[in-house]
Amino acid sequence: MNYSVEFEEGTLENFNKAIKYYEKISNELADSFHIEFWNKIDYLKINPLHYQNRYKKVRIAHLKRFPFGIHYIIDKRVIRVFKILHHKQYFK
Repeated sequence: MNYSVEFEEGTLENFNKAIKYYEKISNELADSFHIEFWNKIDYLKINPLHYQNRYKKVRIAHLKRFPFGIHYIIDKRVIRVFKILHHKQYFK
């Protein structure tokens, strides 16, 4: 059972900023971040309940190698991603 994924407006801004940051260090690092992020999204499509509720109905899927979390909720058969945050950032 695959879920669909929808990104709220402006959600991918932090993703794009992270890509640009890692590109300044190394293209290979940026590629690795890109691959890990989209692999995690693919994993969420199959296993959205794998991560526990953290606050209200929000779940956070953490990347393994990079210090980022994907904040999402499950709405019927849709995963709504509303924040992609570095671990040092706070949700506003």
